[in-house]
Formats: sequence, C-alpha cells, structure tokens
Amino acid sequence: MIGNARIKDVVGIAKELISIPSLSGKEKDIAYTIKDLLNEQGVDKVFIDEYGNVVGVLKGSINRTIVFEGHMDHVPPGDLSNWSINPYEPVIIGDKLYGRGSVDMKGAIASMIASAGQVRKEDIPSIYYVFVPYEEIAEGYIFGKCLKETLSIKPDLVVLGEATNLNIYLGQRGRAVINVLVKGISAHASMPEEGVNALSAAAYLIDIIEARKDKLPIDERLGKSTITPTIIECTPKSPPMIPDKCIIIFDYRFVLGESKTRILGEFNHIGSHLKKLKILTDIKVSVKKEKAVMWTGKEINIEHWFPAWFNDNELTNKVLDLIKKYVNEKASKGIWRFSTDGIYSAGIMGVTTIGYGPGDERLAHKPNEYVPIDHLVKAVEGYKVIAEKVFT
Repeated sequence: MIGNARIKDVVGIAKELISIPSLSGKEKDIAYTIKDLLNEQGVDKVFIDEYGNVVGVLKGSINRTIVFEGHMDHVPPGDLSNWSINPYEPVIIGDKLYGRGSVDMKGAIASMIASAGQVRKEDIPSIYYVFVPYEEIAEGYIFGKCLKETLSIKPDLVVLGEATNLNIYLGQRGRAVINVLVKGISAHASMPEEGVNALSAAAYLIDIIEARKDKLPIDERLGKSTITPTIIECTPKSPPMIPDKCIIIFDYRFVLGESKTRILGEFNHIGSHLKKLKILTDIKVSVKKEKAVMWTGKEINIEHWFPAWFNDNELTNKVLDLIKKYVNEKASKGIWRFSTDGIYSAGIMGVTTIGYGPGDERLAHKPNEYVPIDHLVKAVEGYKVIAEKVFT
C-alpha cells in the first residue's frame, strides 16, 4: 500500500516544478531547484554541466548502467483565455494535478526524483538521473552532449519519462524540419504578370505536398509518415508589391528506412517541375540549422534532423514484465506519436531505450494539461522497480 506521506512527497515535488516557468533556454531556476531536490533525496552526487544538464548519481556495485531521463523545459502556455487555471499555479482538481508541464514532463521528473530517495543502496547498477534543457526545440541534442561529453558513458538502459500512460513505449518516428526557399521576381501588385510571385509558388508547392500525403511510407511498427507546413515568411513585405522570396517550414515525421537524401530529393523534384512551368525561378531545400544558446551561455549548433528508432528485445520485455508484476498488471507495449530524447540514445547510440511515464501523451502542449495523481505515485514505484530489479 502507498502511504499518504509518499503521495505528498511526489505531488509536492511536482507542484514545485510546475510553479517554475522553464521555457526552452530559460531553465536556470528549475535546474537549481532540481539539483537541490536530488540532494535532499540523498543521491551520492549531483551537479550541473556546461550545457545546463542536471545530473544525479547513485553509485552501484553491479557492472551495469541505467539512465533515467527527462527534459526540464516546456512549451509556452499560449492564449491564457483557453486555460481554466493559471498555468504556473498548479491545482489539484479531483484526482488530477493541473498546470503547464504537468504531463510534459514535470510530473515524470518529480516521480524520478522521488524514486531516487527510495532506491536501495546496495546491489544496484550505477544509476544516473539526467534532466536536460532545450528538448522542446531540439530533442536529443543536449542529452547527447551529456552522455557523450559530460559522462562519457554508453548506458545499458535508458528510461525516458515522457508520458506513456504507465505503459512501456519502444520507439517513435523521426522528425525533420525542412526549410524551403522559393524564389520569384518582384513586380508591382497592379501588374502581377510582370513578375513571378513567390507566394503563389509557395501555395502551389504546398498543394502538391498535400496531394501526395497518401503516398508517404508506412512502417508496421511506427505507423505512417506525415508532413505539414508550419511556418511561411515572404519578402518584401509591401502590400502593393508581389514577393520575390518565400520561406516555408515543413514538419516531416518519418519512419525507419527514410533517408535525408530521399526526403530532400522529393522536394527538389517538385521544385524542378514548378521551375519548368515558370511558377518559380529557383528553389533551395535544406534541413534547418541554427545556433542555440543554453541557459548557461553555452552555444551549440543544431541541425533539425532527428532519426526514427524502435527497439524490442529481451531487455525491454524484462522491463515490461517487471512493471506488470509490481506496478501495473495491464501495462502493454506502445510507441509515441511525437519525438523524444530517445533519438540520441536509441537512434544514434543504439542503446536500448524505453519510455515509461505518467499521464496521457495527447495532453502534451494543450491548455489545461494534467497528470493523474495515482500515475505519479505508480511511476515512483515503477522507476524504483526498474532501478533495483532489471539487472538482478
């Protein structure tokens, strides 16, 4: 039986984390709060690296390594009129804890922190609790910096706390941010036939992409690839002047086996067709790149290409069996619709990576997001069980 004091511990931690705004690149306050909370739980060591990752360590005697991981940042709350509460003033309504970041993913971080104080100190593997910044913008990048540079480890198991409804998730589609520059020739808006309208060309391109959605690849494990435009910017921005440049940003979610060359080549093929029709004068297609500054001041270069991954093996089956036996007998396997930090641990490093977290992923990024309180408590138990039993 779970005592009320233990419920209060994890819920209290979750409420404290939710009450601290931590947008991407602005995670300083929550990072130091998490550092203090891990120290209170009695971990052997805790520190913050140059990228802003918070790392807690439990030293183990078994020659294996587990990383429990979560991201500290959250998306903006959006239009506050869509919220029934203040997003940063967590509220318990019924059996649910509401607030921005409750399900994505401060609830899981709270459960991981609470579990760290309950894990036995002997006969365990080495355990790292890694909480990263900037995941909402560039998943996997900062987690990779921590594993490769800060810790220099290749774990035996990574447990991501992203919401899974307390099931075990085994993978996700990849994500690419595609930057398409469409060029035309400017002219007076009263004489559009004298120019080549880059905005009209962008509309043609979007229509063709939309018409080809049904032909995108399908993977029996990860589902179907998807693509959608998310941003469009045109210049010059003058009402009586047709634009000669448009930049369109596409979000492309892709399955295993799709290459960067194939995806970019498809855009270039469409662009060449439109160029022959004189709908545009040129097209440049690339994966978006940017320079980002972490809250510590550290600069990194990011390419927004995040590989798909899927793992289902003896170790993932053992984790599922443990969760079913000790925490949730109805637990099952699944995958995420969105992207996670597993793109580095599983997609690049090839480390067995699973998802196990409280709450429903469909609530992520929505107003009035919440996490069930009983999920927080069961997640504490689940993380403890994994830490103590998966390698014994």
